[in-house]
Amino acid sequence: MITNKYSDFKSDAQKTGAYIRDKVNGVYAWKSDGTQVSLKDLRINQVEFVAGLWRVQDEFPYKIENVRKKEFVIGKKLPHVERTKFDFYEAYSVGENCYGKYKADKPDFIVTKYETNRGVFSAYGKTIEDARAYLGMKLYDEFQDVIHNAINTQRRNIK
Repeated sequence: MITNKYSDFKSDAQKTGAYIRDKVNGVYAWKSDGTQVSLKDLRINQVEFVAGLWRVQDEFPYKIENVRKKEFVIGKKLPHVERTKFDFYEAYSVGENCYGKYKADKPDFIVTKYETNRGVFSAYGKTIEDARAYLGMKLYDEFQDVIHNAINTQRRNIK
């Protein structure tokens, strides 16, 4: 039920108790536009108690993808094609404040993806080159056994 990492409450029980008490006492919650609304008009999952005030959480209608422990909203696929066969996408970083999650106004990262028999791997960077490099390192870490076997097989066949 706690939906904001900045919530003053660390358990749902704490939040529920305070919400019920404050709702009965006519407390108001702040909205991101600076207006107030009575807790009586809000469900508990619409608000969080942050920095000593109830805050109405803004809607976040986007799908979030976690890439290397960073949250993104993935945008359109970029028309960039190269021999790596990686797919590149524009990506919007996701932030959070006392009113909930928000996405950057414009794409501020590149996310690259590559589908394998072990799953879809992805990485991000500020540029296509950065994203490619990070994904290349991730794929090497995951597939180094296959790479080493292939290289050593070739070496044995050369001798």
